Amino acid sequence: MENSETKLTDLQFKILDGMADDYEDVEQLYLYANRDFAEEEHADVEFPRMLVQIRFPLRDIVDEISNMLRRGYIEAKYSNDEEFAPLHPLNVAALHHYWFGASDKGTQCWKAHAADEAPTQRMKGKSG
Repeated sequence: MENSETKLTDLQFKILDGMADDYEDVEQLYLYANRDFAEEEHADVEFPRMLVQIRFPLRDIVDEISNMLRRGYIEAKYSNDEEFAPLHPLNVAALHHYWFGASDKGTQCWKAHAADEAPTQRMKGKSG
């Protein structure tokens, strides 16, 4: 059963998906959210090059990170500068100094969203 509290937006899912296997900072989350994986496959682009199509402006990423922190989907896990950007209390003016990871709540929502999207993706693959 899904309610509006656990229903993720596309941007929220992208942010959680970007940190599925590791902690990420604002820059990495921005690049990941705007990365065009499908086009990379067709263009035969390999790491470290990537195709980026700006779907989510940087300000939207930063605002959503703040929102997801407040809602408990993600947590600051590491700081590049503990004096200026301590982990407790979090300095939201210094989000660019933190590395983030999904909370248990965020991981559960990410998994539920991915499971909900999987049948849609399979149907898209079959039709085209």
